[in-house]
Amino acid sequence: MPKLARNIPLKWIILPLAVVAILVWTAALTVPCDRLHIFILDVGQGDAILIQQGHQQILIDGGPCAGTISLRLGEKMPFWDRTIELLILTHPGADHITGLVEVLQRYRVERILTTGQSHDTAIYWEWRRLIDERGVEHIIAQVGRQITMGPGVQLEVLHPSNTLWGRQNNASMVLRLTYDNFSLLLTADIEREAEAYLLARDVKLRSTVLKVAHHGSNTSTTPEFLSEVEPMLAAISVGADNRFRHPHDEVVDRLRQAVGEDRLFLTSEDSTIAFITDGEKLWVRVGR
Repeated sequence: MPKLARNIPLKWIILPLAVVAILVWTAALTVPCDRLHIFILDVGQGDAILIQQGHQQILIDGGPCAGTISLRLGEKMPFWDRTIELLILTHPGADHITGLVEVLQRYRVERILTTGQSHDTAIYWEWRRLIDERGVEHIIAQVGRQITMGPGVQLEVLHPSNTLWGRQNNASMVLRLTYDNFSLLLTADIEREAEAYLLARDVKLRSTVLKVAHHGSNTSTTPEFLSEVEPMLAAISVGADNRFRHPHDEVVDRLRQAVGEDRLFLTSEDSTIAFITDGEKLWVRVGR
């Protein structure tokens, strides 16, 4: 053994080796598998959905708090992965856009998809400034646009329509994610008017999982819409003890009748909700 190495105290060698071992094991444990993962992130009274397959990520909305979205992404993305391939803003409400400003500051975002709605708030203009400053490709969603994430995984834009631009919520982007026999309907904050419009257009809505609109407000999830979607499971992104009193009891009862008592999940009770699928089987995990 060389003299220099022989004279180094053993504890000085063991500590660096232990750190390397920990990092190697951490990396191994955080490598995403090929299954499709959908996380309804627990961000309080707001929306943030992370879709992940392999090393690709799509983030839909960012919730109402910068610190919370950073924490949640850190829990679900490998520590070395600082790229989000697609960032989607369903509409510029504060409970959807605020966290995305932090995401733009902390991550390399390749593309952004929005409805093109503007909103005269400081957080919205900061969002636009960061997009321009970083030169991120900004795409305006069109109904029928399909985004391919991986083999068999498609995300399709179902809404909005220009006829419903009058109200911000009803102009929210509605998306349907499919992977072989699995499907997920993401309804953002649409209300009964947009639901009726989608029903009238005879859009394919039937889905395995429904991400419930507008945090379970009684302005959404009409019986007619729920009957057409016919979900097996449903998830509500909502803050505990929020001032809006979401979700509404009537909507919760309606959903439980539709999917069953133990197939309705709320972030306020279950924390982050994970749907994991190989296109045939579906696993559900709750908690951080």
